[in-house]
Amino acid sequence: MPAIVLRAALSALAVSAGLVAFSGEGFAQSPPTLQEYPLRDRIFGPGGAVFPDYVTPNEYGTAYLIGGSGTRSALFAAGTADFNCQQTQVPTIKVLSAPPGGQVFIRYGSFTARAIDGGATTLCLSRQAKGLVVSFKGKAAPGSQITLRVTYPPRGVWYDHVIPVPAR
Repeated sequence: MPAIVLRAALSALAVSAGLVAFSGEGFAQSPPTLQEYPLRDRIFGPGGAVFPDYVTPNEYGTAYLIGGSGTRSALFAAGTADFNCQQTQVPTIKVLSAPPGGQVFIRYGSFTARAIDGGATTLCLSRQAKGLVVSFKGKAAPGSQITLRVTYPPRGVWYDHVIPVPAR
């Protein structure tokens, strides 16, 4: 007899749990918790406030793109892109040496990708990319050069570039 009572109690518990799970509250869609969708991802992640149109690429890989027109307003440029040619993270550029009498400016902007420093794909070449653009203002002697160190996230891979400064 106790086995029958135990079975009846367990089945009543299971039925009541099922009713609670399928009540109107169970069908209402609630927003994800901060553990399921952290605040940082809500702002900066895919579908977030800053990058709302970002689409997760179907293949893994990042291309380290370089470009620039070679003019003083855009001597050099660097950026990163995924397999869909979407910008991923912005690299950092450090000026190792520059000619006296002028100033090197580094700003965020668009450029045409002309080559790659490394990475997994060349699909994005000859396309518009976003990243850091290096320019030079001031006087420079003929044959002057700027030496830059470009560090690409997330691995911290870096490459040095020697850029000639065009004469005025």
